[in-house]
Amino acid sequence: MVIRILWFFYLGILVGCSSHVPKKDRDNVRNKINTSSSEIIRKVSKDYPDVADQLQSAKGYGTVSLSGIMVPAIGGATGRGAIYNNEDSSITYIDVNRYDLGIGLALGNYQALAIFDTEEAIAEYKRGVHTLSLEAALNLDDEGTTTSAALLDAENDVPVYVLSNSGFGATGTLRYLSTSVNHDLNDTGLGDFTIPNKTEPTEADSHSPESTKAPKKWERSLPFYAQAVIDKGYSLPKPYGISIIYTDTFQYIDISDLDVGINGSKQYPIDFVSFDNNSNNTKSPQLKLDAWLFPFMNVFGAVGKIKGTADIGIQFSGDDLLTQLGKDCSLIKNKPICKIFQGRDPSVSVTAHLEGTNYTLGTILASGWNSYFVTLPISVTYADMKKNDAEGLIVNISPRVGKIFPITGPQSIAVYAGGTYLDSTLTLTGTYNYEGVGIDYKVKQSNTDKWASLVGANYVFNQNWSLAMEYGWKSDRKRQFITLLNRRF
Repeated sequence: MVIRILWFFYLGILVGCSSHVPKKDRDNVRNKINTSSSEIIRKVSKDYPDVADQLQSAKGYGTVSLSGIMVPAIGGATGRGAIYNNEDSSITYIDVNRYDLGIGLALGNYQALAIFDTEEAIAEYKRGVHTLSLEAALNLDDEGTTTSAALLDAENDVPVYVLSNSGFGATGTLRYLSTSVNHDLNDTGLGDFTIPNKTEPTEADSHSPESTKAPKKWERSLPFYAQAVIDKGYSLPKPYGISIIYTDTFQYIDISDLDVGINGSKQYPIDFVSFDNNSNNTKSPQLKLDAWLFPFMNVFGAVGKIKGTADIGIQFSGDDLLTQLGKDCSLIKNKPICKIFQGRDPSVSVTAHLEGTNYTLGTILASGWNSYFVTLPISVTYADMKKNDAEGLIVNISPRVGKIFPITGPQSIAVYAGGTYLDSTLTLTGTYNYEGVGIDYKVKQSNTDKWASLVGANYVFNQNWSLAMEYGWKSDRKRQFITLLNRRF
């Protein structure tokens, strides 16, 4: 039991720490990987003399070094490596993570050499490899060499040589392995923040080995013109994202355009007096997809469920209603309805239950400089509440400014403040029972206070994950809480 607890702790460290490399350590880490690669080739060539000829004629090759552990039922390994392209002499540094599920015990260090005969194979491994395989292995020696197609397997027929440098192992496992480009070591222009940011180099940076490296090269299809802004010193976030959002909104509302009918008859517009405490309270979980279309412009779409209540209080003239309905109170047949409304001012207090789906399209304009940033989210939401025969549009514009505070490694927290403009218009329909008569109504509601203040924070765990929380308010008349969990690709 203790072993398993320790292993889960180790696995958490394994997953979280293999990717980020502090700037001051990057040149040293690259040198270590390149030195290790030469040593791997030397060791494999000693047992397989034809490897030297294969490397000479190959389009490229890749090496990885991993440290791993296996306890009963679960195990894994993590490490780094590099892909060397013989055609253009480029080097791509990669992270490797392996997860095992099965039986056995193992502890040790592993190295591997993969030989690429085609440019397609190199491109596939640079994009990232994700494989699932069944394996059985036995290793009791201090050092051994085996061949395998499972450590770095892919659709291409790539010969792979695996070295077990130390330790022991006897396992039978279902193995999942993934590789990904290490953007810290490859100078791709990928930053640790969730928005574009330009950091002016310091005097220390100008004397750093990093400053003599080749220019950064963005290798993703989006955003358009990414390379142009990277050449100007900007770093960019990963271009694609998926988010889970939850919003809780309370606000006072204004009532207008009241149409009224009775017992299913035609509805007519009528003058009315609105109470002062009309309000609504809605909650909405949403799923959002986004992409950086241009370096300073993110576009997104979201879909979600909306649920809540709207408290509506109005008063109107019963005489006006009878006139609009064409009811002649001198006629005997109209006496029952006239008795209820003639000379009276009915009050209608309704709690409308809102439930439906909302669809959002929007954009975010954003830029940062030396960890300060400005953003301007703009969105339009269509709310379709079929249960209530209601629909409406919501326009939201939220300018904000803030600052990013680095914490440790890739982690940072961005704090910001600003304002939010929210224009929400919704048409509601329903029926209210007044002294046995069904009053059918249709009314338009809109939020009373369009502008509100806001504050928020966004915690960045790494280049992949971030969690944001935001609160907007205007006295006790309006408040909104938003939380967002984002995954970037």
